Amino acid sequence: MEKYILPILLLAAFVCQGINGNDIWLEDRHVQYISHDYLGTTISIPKFIFDTLRSCHIIYPNGVMYEVFPTNNLPQSNVFFLEAVQPYTSCGVGFRGVGVEFSGTYELLSSVQHVSNNSITLTRQRFHLTVTLPEFTN
Repeated sequence: MEKYILPILLLAAFVCQGINGNDIWLEDRHVQYISHDYLGTTISIPKFIFDTLRSCHIIYPNGVMYEVFPTNNLPQSNVFFLEAVQPYTSCGVGFRGVGVEFSGTYELLSSVQHVSNNSITLTRQRFHLTVTLPEFTN
């Protein structure tokens, strides 16, 4: 229930301001990652180049939600926001050097303001991340 509070509040705030809000669910994706300190993998929700990213949140497998954009509140340094200059900023999170305990289902929530009609869209996508250890040694 807690993971639905923020999206509901965002949608209510947009409706109260007279801005149209849409909710889109994208298809689940499966991501395989071999843990390594120098190699990483990413999960992201793309957006149109001229649209503006308003907020980005991630829900961890344990149900805890963190704000990633505009303020990065991620607790681990090996899980990080994929920064870019405007207008190329999109909702994306990278994983580098994480252990197998990071395997699980992550969910990204991306709030985007569209340049065409100034409407807001909340896009959600689940990512099933499987982390494995490398079979090679240094």
